[in-house]
Parts: sequence; structure tokens; C-alpha cells
Amino acid sequence: MAIIKCPECGQDVSDKARICIHCGITLNEETLKRERKCEKCGEVLSEQDNFCIKCGSPVKKQFLGDAGLQRLNSPYVDKLKKQKILIVCIAVAMVVCIAGGVGFKLFWDYRTEQNHKSFSSNYIKDLKEVQTLMLLSGSKAENLCNLTLNVWGNTIHEKRNSKTDKYTRPNGFFVSDFNIAIENLYSDSETEETITEIENDLYSVKMLIKKLQNPPAKLEKCYDTVSELYEAYKILTDLAVSPSGSYTSYSSQIDKTVSDFTLYYDKLDNQIPE
Repeated sequence: MAIIKCPECGQDVSDKARICIHCGITLNEETLKRERKCEKCGEVLSEQDNFCIKCGSPVKKQFLGDAGLQRLNSPYVDKLKKQKILIVCIAVAMVVCIAGGVGFKLFWDYRTEQNHKSFSSNYIKDLKEVQTLMLLSGSKAENLCNLTLNVWGNTIHEKRNSKTDKYTRPNGFFVSDFNIAIENLYSDSETEETITEIENDLYSVKMLIKKLQNPPAKLEKCYDTVSELYEAYKILTDLAVSPSGSYTSYSSQIDKTVSDFTLYYDKLDNQIPE
């Protein structure tokens, strides 16, 4: 099989082809043997000539001397045209799909980022809320613990004090047992009210800590610290609500717990983003 030039359009075609796949002209012995002639002077030209070698006129890429060449709207040519159209359509569709995919990814990434920012912002807000609540409630618990210590110690040493006398000296003289003085303290209406407030705060803190269980990225350390703060807070509230042990051990527990609470509070304060 050899490659020849189409006598009509000049494109490469197979010498076995019956029609030109480019322009649709019938390729047979007669058409292939036709001579190319200059339209002005009639000079015979070769297939490669673009200008007349005699008069210099531009040469059209077609056979002259015949009234016209038969063109076929062959099924093969139509099929090629349809294939070209299909290829173009597929290419356009692919471009649209790719552009749509890229656009969707950009939109999804933006939406994910905004959701993450919103989640992080709300999480930080809850962290600050529970931190503040534990500080306020922890202060109530620490004050009650210190009052308990004063009542306890003043009863043992029979030391008078305006804040403890009504528990240690309810009838004008010191009670015989410090347990009686502590019982007087915890049956007092003001103390009962304080304990109720502490217990209500403890429940609110517990709910907020539960809400913080699934921290967003980069805030995991904050959750670890607030959990440690919560443990110290629970111990402090328990010491306030239910004092036990000896005076010395109770005092040591309070000091250690308050120290731990302060440590974790400050640590969390430094970890929470502004």
C-alpha cells in the first residue's frame, strides 16, 4: 500500500482508497490520471505546483478540463464526520466534568474549613465557660474547706473567732467534741445553701466536660488539661461537701488539691487559643 495525493484537496490518502477521506471525491483511474492545468494559460502542472510555472498564476487544488468531479456523500465520510463530532463532544464533556470536579472540591474544602473554624470557635467558647465555672465553684468549695478547718482547729484549741464561735460556742462555751462543731457548721442554713450551689455547679461542669469529649484538631491538649482540672475540681468539691480524716490529713489534702487545681487552671489558660 502506498500513499498518494488526492487530486482534489491534495491531502495524503491510500492508493487503495476508493474515495478521499478528507474531501469525499471518488478516486478511480480516470480521476487520478487527469492533468492539472493552469486556468489562465493552460500549462500542464504537476501535483506539487502551487503556482503556474509559465505565467505564475496561483493554482487551485483541483483537476481542470473536466466539468467537475463527482463527489460522494459516502457513509464512510459521514461516519468520520460523526466520529469527529462525537470526539469533540466527549472532549468538551470531559473538560466540563473536570472543571466541575475541581470547582466542587474547592467548594467542599472551603465548606469543610468553615465548619472546622465554627466547631473550633464553639469548642473554645465551651472551654472558657467550663474553666470559669470551675474557678467560681472551686472558690466556694475552698472557702467552705477553710471554714471547716477553722471550726475544727478552734474547737480543739478552744480558740475564739467571730466566724466560728456560733459553731464552736453555740451556748456561750466550747463544745466538748470537734465533731459537734463541724455538725453545727454543716447543719447551718448558709452552709446548706453553699453546698447546694456547689453540687449544682458540679453537675453543670460535668455536662460541659462531657460535651468537650471530642475535641477538634489542634485542641486535643486542651481537652487533656481540662480533664485534669476537672479531676482536681471534683476532689476539692468532695472535700468541701464531705470532710473526713484527721485535721492534719484534711488540711494536707486541701493544700495539695488547691495547688493541683491552680496548676491545671493556669496550664489550660495558656493552651486555649485567643
